[in-house]
Amino acid sequence: MTRTWSAVLARTGVPTGDGRILAPAGGTSRDLPLPLLYQVVSGEGHDGSLVVGRIESLRFENGMVTATGSMLDSAEYGRVVESLEAGVIGPSVDLDDIEYVMDDQERIVLTQWRVAGATLVAIPAFADVSLTLDPEPVEVMEGTAEGSQLDWLYASAAPVLPPADWFAPYEGDQPLTVTPEGRVFGLIAQWGQCHIGLPGCVTAPSSQSEYAYFLTGWQDVQEGGGLPVGTLTAGPRHADPKLAYQAAAQHYDDVAAAVARVVAGENEHGVWVSGWIPPSADPAAVEVFKSSPVSGDWRRVGGSLELVAVCSVNTPGFPVPRARVAFSNGHQRTLIGAFGVTPVEEVSLQVPSEIPPGSLPDTLTRGNEARARWAWMTMEV
Repeated sequence: MTRTWSAVLARTGVPTGDGRILAPAGGTSRDLPLPLLYQVVSGEGHDGSLVVGRIESLRFENGMVTATGSMLDSAEYGRVVESLEAGVIGPSVDLDDIEYVMDDQERIVLTQWRVAGATLVAIPAFADVSLTLDPEPVEVMEGTAEGSQLDWLYASAAPVLPPADWFAPYEGDQPLTVTPEGRVFGLIAQWGQCHIGLPGCVTAPSSQSEYAYFLTGWQDVQEGGGLPVGTLTAGPRHADPKLAYQAAAQHYDDVAAAVARVVAGENEHGVWVSGWIPPSADPAAVEVFKSSPVSGDWRRVGGSLELVAVCSVNTPGFPVPRARVAFSNGHQRTLIGAFGVTPVEEVSLQVPSEIPPGSLPDTLTRGNEARARWAWMTMEV
């Protein structure tokens, strides 16, 4: 059985690598389904391409052209799947019915354009697009032994599709939490917290793109429709710091390691994610995820640092502490961060946050205040 997929085919309102811009209000589509092609040998335009799949849904929203579809049982199927999983090809839209103007920077702005299909190529026009294959269908695993992944899938409490409210913005200040039903929510980094492995005080950056470079997938929901999502992974290790955005993103593109699909955003406490663990996630990867802390990977895109991935690690750079307190002679002596993912049934001991009046200056920044609270809590009394 061939695989289904979801993709971000193009970005609107931002220039391609060669200086073209798709006007957000100008996009339409031919009648579905549309062809998904694969360029066997690089050439002019998308010449020499073969049809390897079909585009079954298409959406224009949130500055993205997103799509879902399925692969065809073609002679190129194995080669295409291998190339997608290796992260060496990506989608490029095929357009017709085009009208354009030149802007003041001499860039071509397509004021009218229609999607006629998409082609998988080695160098897509947009650096930050992707096509992600969905996990193997359950039918492929029939006949497996008792206690295998198939049994786990049937025993899972997670729904076939998640409700939309599982992706609602998170307003709290707690670390990542997983419920028995498979819902995921919590902070992956706090504002003002210094990175524990870098000199000085490097803090988590705010996204200038509303996390567009992380939310490159698509998730359908029970109520119909869907929304852009990113993936939480239980590996591999962080990408090489020297890699640029696209290469770093491809480093994390391992379907077997994907454990959760989430939206991301910011509240007054830090950077949050919320979403779910699909029933098709590998149980071994889920166990690694539930027992490990998570760490974000930010890369420079244009003039700002943007989140591109979140993965399980042994020691996160921005640990989100869950308070655990030790006392001596009735006085608090230490505050120790327990940085793992929280099971929902766990009850955490609350730490008093009151500090005696006059103990801290009035002009502290958020980062300085956090460090001053730590110093006050750990001083000898």
